[in-house]
Amino acid sequence: MRDLLDIKLFSQSFEKIQNPVQKLDNAKRIAQMYSQFENCIAVLSDMKARNSFLYYGALASQLGLAAQDQEIKSIWEDQLLSKVHPEDLQKKYRLEFQFFQHLHNTDTEERMDYEVITKLRIKNKEGKYVLIRHRLLYISSSDDGSIWLALCLYHMIYDHPEFEIPQGIIINNKSGKIIEQNEAQFKVLLSPREKEILQLIKHGQRSKEIADKLALSINTINRHRQNIFQKLNVSNAMEACRMAETMGLV
Repeated sequence: MRDLLDIKLFSQSFEKIQNPVQKLDNAKRIAQMYSQFENCIAVLSDMKARNSFLYYGALASQLGLAAQDQEIKSIWEDQLLSKVHPEDLQKKYRLEFQFFQHLHNTDTEERMDYEVITKLRIKNKEGKYVLIRHRLLYISSSDDGSIWLALCLYHMIYDHPEFEIPQGIIINNKSGKIIEQNEAQFKVLLSPREKEILQLIKHGQRSKEIADKLALSINTINRHRQNIFQKLNVSNAMEACRMAETMGLV
């Protein structure tokens, strides 16, 4: 049990574990233990396989979610995210985007020092907004250095004057350094042409139709599509449209 607690508290480095299956199994145990010990919701996302493992503690029933562990073929826990206030969802996505951008430029040995903390309004089973503390933690990278595993934790914020949770920050939990949110980067994240193409995709137009409309080659349109997907960290047009709209990019 002490070994499992050590894993839960991140006292050992996942990067030292060479076997990917073992890394994933350890990460799944962490997520499950958080949900059980802290009665929270834990979501482990495999950014490479584009799937997630959901572990629902007691908080799930308060939010009207079925309290059962499951695997979904997406890195977006839509059943839960659909309950988040739209303004807070935009804040969450923007912070997470900046967080992953920061991690890409950080040595793998230092990535576990950073986390995102966000205060969210989420509808409970009565349809009323309650305050939830959301944390996003880095777990492990792929062999090529790209982010592989990330863990989201959702905890209830109880009504007490001493429970102070920031609206949304990226913090180095080793040094206490705060990474300020960079709103300016979202204004230039997508080029005007990419925004134009994304709007046309949103209206159901296919690459050939977009190419004809903009007098561009279909290869150019497809290249823009792939650039959009890469910038937004999505795998298809539907996710791209939803993410861009939620983040206030279009």
